[in-house]
Amino acid sequence: MKRIILSTLLTLTMFNLFGQKKSDTNKSEYKFKEAENTACFVCDHVLSKQRPILYVAHDKEDGSWQFLCGQDDHTEASAKIISLKNATVIDTTINDLYEMPLGVGAERKFASSGVDA
Repeated sequence: MKRIILSTLLTLTMFNLFGQKKSDTNKSEYKFKEAENTACFVCDHVLSKQRPILYVAHDKEDGSWQFLCGQDDHTEASAKIISLKNATVIDTTINDLYEMPLGVGAERKFASSGVDA
């Protein structure tokens, strides 16, 4: 019996049917090579969508990503950790940076403008 259940769960997982919703047609595109659940840093302004992502950094030391509003009014409490997938949901345009090398930062003046590395 356990073998049948395990086999069924494995089959469902392989075909991505477990927990799949019918309304997934509007989900955002994900281009990064890192796993969707990779932790990344955002400021609370970006997380609450009070401000757009205007600064991105791909850390050379540990490969972590930072998606920030670009302002100077942050404290330690402003730092939040979310998944890389969640960051692409907050702002789909950051998918354009999926090939940004380690140790590089990019910024833009407005959310609708291109990013300068």
